[in-house]
Parts: sequence; structure tokens; C-alpha cells
Amino acid sequence: MIKIKKYSIFIGMCLIAQFSASQNYVDLSIYKNQVYQEPKEGIIEKLFKSGWQSFTSSINESIYSDNISSDNFWNMLHKSMEQGTFYNRLANSQIIDSQTGGDLFLSAVYSSIEQVPVTYRSTLPNGDSVTLSGKIFLPKNHVAKHIIIANHYTICSNKEAPSNANSIEGIYATKGYIVLMPDYIGYGITDSLIHPYLHLASSVSAAVDLLKSAIPYLKARSYTFYNSIILLGYSQGAAVTLALQKTLEEQYAYQYPLSKVFAGAGPYDLSATFDYYTEKVTTDIPCSLPMLILGMNYGENLGLHSEDFFQPSLMEKCPVYIESKSKVFYEVNSALGNNISYLIKPIIFRKDSFPTSVLYEAVRKNNIINWTPKTTLFLFHSKEDNMVPFFNSEHLKAAFDEQDLDEDDIEYDFGNYGNHMNAAITFFEKVYKSL
Repeated sequence: MIKIKKYSIFIGMCLIAQFSASQNYVDLSIYKNQVYQEPKEGIIEKLFKSGWQSFTSSINESIYSDNISSDNFWNMLHKSMEQGTFYNRLANSQIIDSQTGGDLFLSAVYSSIEQVPVTYRSTLPNGDSVTLSGKIFLPKNHVAKHIIIANHYTICSNKEAPSNANSIEGIYATKGYIVLMPDYIGYGITDSLIHPYLHLASSVSAAVDLLKSAIPYLKARSYTFYNSIILLGYSQGAAVTLALQKTLEEQYAYQYPLSKVFAGAGPYDLSATFDYYTEKVTTDIPCSLPMLILGMNYGENLGLHSEDFFQPSLMEKCPVYIESKSKVFYEVNSALGNNISYLIKPIIFRKDSFPTSVLYEAVRKNNIINWTPKTTLFLFHSKEDNMVPFFNSEHLKAAFDEQDLDEDDIEYDFGNYGNHMNAAITFFEKVYKSL
């Protein structure tokens, strides 16, 4: 394993480069004609790049994947999750935080791969054209393996969006994979827009359009890769991943064939999850209900009003903690509190009456239960999940069992892996070691 003190040679450059560099997006739309130009770099960026290349010239590229495959690395992430510092470890803006600045190996991991924030053309839920953002994580070797489309889990701050952060899914680039991560509408350069939370069609569109735009860019940069694609996602990202799988299999089977799909702890039966939380007194993920109401209203163009559903206390907090995208996930949940009755009005229980009936129908439309997968699928869920109820995966498995699908094509990993957040680390570890 690389000695910690060895990283002290370059950690200063890591901190300076990440703290002082502005966000430079690469416009993927210019690569349709297969023309590539190196982006302009500032003096600090050039010094960092030169110093890093010099430092790593004698290091075997496999050293990172070997160490990430070790239990020590994943135990470190589990510990940071328990201590509440996990998101700080990944957000670039938090790199000099006292809790994260000494994590030299993690800094080295993300400095060993190329991270390219990108923009590309897509569409809004109403059909209007829009420029979205995301990130491409690239291995150093231009002879890559598969392209992975990784759909991120629930976030609240724009600092947590892939184009602005060291997303945990980026580590798969250390094993030679190209990782594409859309920010989704409402994050990255579109942070002024409402995020259509769990509105699957808009998130799938963002992912498909990133894939279409990224391939000419990768070819222009002389990257070679397998034709088939891998999908993965956890939590919100898992629901998006299965919806993306369904779309690619039904509409792009020959253009973008799939190799394997990894999905962990997703709200696949969204209407049942909605019922579960609206009937509970408390929740461990209070941000999800206002985000879902706002997101469905925007994604499905329902014309509903927040004040019909939100209690006055939530209406007061919403601009800062939901709409501003300035507070990270754990900050938002802490500020909102876990008592649902303090957040949402009783009208939410009247599913047969307007306006709840309109909202509920939109939620129901975004279930991803009744469909037939055609690609090898790995489904993961902790039975102890405290945020996305385990019955989501039980309902999905029951739907698949009714279709008498080939058991060899679907692997279920349902165990006692702790709560939702700690199980996420286990999921990403299992995916990493299986690739």
C-alpha cells in the first residue's frame, strides 16, 4: 500500500488546484465533427498537472484499484459515513476542511483519474431545449473498458452534483472504465431550476443525451472502449437506472447494447413508498417529501401550489433548504426535522380528492415495477434500510418472479447491511469488486 507520507509530496498541489481552479465545462456539442482541442489551462493547473505526472510516472496504474479493492479503503468510507463527514470528503469545496484535508489517499485516488465537467443539449419536461451538465471520469489509459452510466443518489446541494464533486461513482475509472454522470435537471449549470425529483422520464432523458453527446467526444480524444454499456445507481439513482435500462432496451437495443446493470435500494414502487411515508409520524429522510411534491409538479406540469401541501414552517424553510441548493443532504434533513405533520398538511392523506389525487397519479406513473428486464441485473437492498423501505425490492422481485424470468439473469443480494447510508458503501464496494 502506498505510504501516507508519500502523498505529502503532492497534497499541497491537490489542495491548491481544487480550491482555486474555476469550473471549466467542456461543451460536448462541438465534437460532432470529431475535432478535439486541449482545453486552456491556467498556470496553477499546468503546474499541478506537470507535478502530478512527474510524481506518478513511476507508479503502476493498478496500485489505486488494488488499494480500493482492500477492506481498509471501504472501512474508511463506512467510518466517514458514521461520523457524518462522507459528503465533505466528496465535495470539492470542502477539500480543506479539517475533517478531510488529511485524507491523502482519497485525494490521490481522484487526482489519479481525469475528471471532465461537461455540458450538452437535452430537453426539459415541457419539451423545451436546455443545456445540462454532468461529468466524465476518465482512466489514464485511453484503451478503456466499458462505458458506465452512473446515476447519482439523492442530493440537496449543488456542491454535491457530479460536475462539482468527487462523486463516489468516479472511483470505477481507476479500474479502466469510463464513467458518465449526469447532474440531472436542477443541478450543475441548471441549479436555478426545480429538480424533477424521481420524475423518471426527465432523468432518463438527461442520461441518454449525455451518452449520445459523450461518445463523439471520447472518439475525438482517441479513447477506445467496448460497445456494450454498464448501468449503475443507488437510491434515487437505482430507480433512474432501471428506468434507463428499460428505455435503452426498448428504444436503443442495437445502438447502445447493455452488458450489466447494478441497482441498489431504489424506490421502485414509488406510490407504495409515498403511502408508507405519508402514513408515518416520522421520517429519516424529510427532504424527500417536499422534493417529491415540487419535482412531480414540475416534471408532470401539474399546476399545483406548494402552499396546498406544505405547512407554514416548511414554506418558510423551503427557499433556503430546498430551492437554493446551498445546503448539503444532511444539513437539510437536520433543519427540517423528522416529524412529517410539521412539514406536510393533512390533505396529503386524501388521495381521492384534489389536489392530492393529481399528485398521487403522477407519483404512480413513476413506478418502475411492471416491466421485463433483458440484461443481467444485480439488485441490492439492506433489509434494515431506514430511508427507502425494503418492500420496494420485495415488490420488484415479486413482479419479476411472476414473469418466470431466468434466475441466472437476476442476482438478488438482500441482507442485513445496516441503514440506508451505510448500505450504500457496501453496494458501491460490491460493484467495484465485481467489475
